[in-house]
Formats: sequence, structure tokens, C-alpha cells
Amino acid sequence: MARGSIEKRGETSYRLIVSSGLDGTGKQIKHTKTVKGITRDEADTELALFIADIEKGNIAKSGKMTLSQYYDYWKENYSDKNHEATTKAYNENLFTRIKEALGHKRLDKIEPKYLLDFYKNLAEPGIKKVQRKKNSTEPLSVQSLSDNTIRKHHVLLKTLFNKAVQWNLLPYNPADRVEPPKATHTRKEVYDQEQLGLFLQALESEEIKYKIMVHLALAGGLRREEIFGLEWRHFDLEKNTVRIEQAAVYTPKTGTIDKGTKNSSSNRLISIPVSTVELIKQYKIEKAKKRLKLGNKWRSSIPAEEKKVETEKLFTTWNGEPAHPHSFNKWLSRFIAENNLPHISPHMFRHMSATYLIASKADIRTVSGKLGHAQTSTTMNIYSHLLKSTEEETANTLENFMQQATEKAKTNQKKQA
Repeated sequence: MARGSIEKRGETSYRLIVSSGLDGTGKQIKHTKTVKGITRDEADTELALFIADIEKGNIAKSGKMTLSQYYDYWKENYSDKNHEATTKAYNENLFTRIKEALGHKRLDKIEPKYLLDFYKNLAEPGIKKVQRKKNSTEPLSVQSLSDNTIRKHHVLLKTLFNKAVQWNLLPYNPADRVEPPKATHTRKEVYDQEQLGLFLQALESEEIKYKIMVHLALAGGLRREEIFGLEWRHFDLEKNTVRIEQAAVYTPKTGTIDKGTKNSSSNRLISIPVSTVELIKQYKIEKAKKRLKLGNKWRSSIPAEEKKVETEKLFTTWNGEPAHPHSFNKWLSRFIAENNLPHISPHMFRHMSATYLIASKADIRTVSGKLGHAQTSTTMNIYSHLLKSTEEETANTLENFMQQATEKAKTNQKKQA
């Protein structure tokens, strides 16, 4: 049976200490918990509840595990059950740096000062590893992590510690007591009208599948993963619409898999231009010819009962298997280099779509809905510089309106005089 005691730590602060048997080395197992803002009688009640939780097995006996050990414990008991493959892969990438700096420390010994030192270290030049281009003689650039990336490390640590507090492995969350770098919103640089014209002109000589990728990203405002998640069943080529309801993502552990869209608002039905529809119709005919030519080699890994054209991906490899989402980036890098165009990523077409719509005075709610943002405020925050410019133009519009009204009134007065 567990036994407990109380130590007074301050005017209204008490440390609860509970012994509950021996560990594998014969040492006494002790659980501690600090409670604040209560009286001595209330501390006695908290101790009784603490003992009850320990005897019921609600208090894990692993408070002395290292942060690395706890991370594995957290994955097994929480992340693996609640996070998607892409989130788990991203967390693994972030934890690589966390493990190197803090992984060896005991979970219950990590203090706010250690986190501050860690964030300071992440901001130092040379932390970011930049791969040198093949056969390049240029010196390796020395870069530091952005404030946004450092903040993402903080968010993961805070998430880990929150669960540790919830599971009674920690008395408080040390990440709550430090301030990470503030998130910054960088202005999205997009092609101007002349650059876009040169891009589209060069695009005319490319394969039809790449034309469609660009059209869906630019005219539709689709994310890259949404484009590669599209199946033929999502299109209504008579009504010129496409339904977005899934995304194709890649991780080293899972390969390319389908998942739900980013949020509920990302599930949307959008209109696409007639020119895009015509390209898709032509592309569909070409795909049908390839299917017939390859016969049994087409989608060879797909069970016979599942080989339906409707559930086939829009973009595939030579034999009908789902295409890798990164193939868009690979083609685009080659394309802009061959045509001496400014650097651009697939995601920037999405920003172009929003930029051109806002510049054309499209309603912000319409733009937000097309992009699949959960809230209009998200769109406004990202494109605030454009909205400010549009708002400034309204002042000139109103001024012109008032001047015209004044001139009209004067003209009428002269006629009446």
C-alpha cells in the first residue's frame, strides 16, 4: 500500500511525496507532485487523491525517463493513434534536433532555461543543413533556422509536455514559461503579368499533364497534394467543376497515400475554366489509349475488382500507379531553368491565384472559399498587403465619387439660376 507525506514549500505551496514499493534495483519508488494556492487541509485531500491515483495505476512510474524515452512513450500512447502520417513524419524531423540537444535529459529535470538555450542555439548560423548541388564548386552556404521553424520546435515540445502533465509525469509544462520567437508572415512573391505570360507561353510546348497541373494550381488555387489526390470521379466535365475531398501525401515510411484534406473547409466544389476542361478531356482520351496498349501491365498492383476508371488517379506513372507528388516540383525546377524564368514552387501558383483574384476586386469570402481556408481571417492575414492596397484604392474611388457629385450639383445650380 502506498504511503505519503507532505512538505511545506511556501506560504500556500506543498510538495506531496508518495512511496509505492520497490523498483527493479530494490530502491524505493517515489512519486512527487507540487500543489500551490491551497491550505494545509486541502493539501491533505490532494495527497489522498494522489495516493488513490497511484494505487489505481493512473500515475505512470516512468517520470525518470529521458526525453527521448518519453517521446517514444508519447508516440506509442498518443501520436500513433491520433496523428496522420505526414504529421508523424514532420514531428520525427523536428525531434531530430530536440533529441540531439535535450534527448538525454530526464523528463522531470528539464527546466525553462534549457529550452531558452535550445532556441538560442537553433538561431545560430550553420544549424540548417543545406545540400550542395551535384558537381557544384560553390562554397556551402551557412544558414540559420527561421523564427517560424524554431517556433515549430517549441510547439512540439509544448505538446509533449502538456501530455506529460496530463499523465502526471510532470508538475508543470516548462514550455509554458518561455516565449518562443514570434511567427512571421512573409510576403509571397509571385510572377507579375509579364512573367506569367512568358511562363504560359513556354508551357505550350510541354506535356499535357504538366499543363493541367499548372492550370489546376493557378486557375483552381489547389494545393499540390490536392492535385495529386484527384481521381476521375471528382470531375464533372459537363458542368466544368471538380470536387476536392482528399489529398495524396508522401512519407518515407508510408510511400504515397491518400488522406483527408487539410480541414473541413478544404472539402469543396470549385469551378474550373473551359480551357482547363478541354485539356482534361484531351488528356482522358490519351490515358484511355495507354490503358489499352499496356493491357494487364496497367495498374498491375491493383486488384482486378478495384480496377475502375472512376477511382483511377488523374496523374499516374507510365503504368497507371499513383504519381509521386514531388514529381510536380521536379518537372517545375527543370522547366524554369530551361526557360530562364524566376524561381517558383507549385505552391506559389496558389498564391498567384489568390493575388490575381484580389487584385481584380474579387470578394474576399469567394477567394477564401476557393482556396479552402477554414476562416476568412486566414486569407486576410496571408494577403493583408494586397487587401491594404485594395482598401487604399477605395479611398480614391470615394473621392472621385464625391467630386463628381459636387460638380453635378454645381452644374444643376447653374442651370436653375
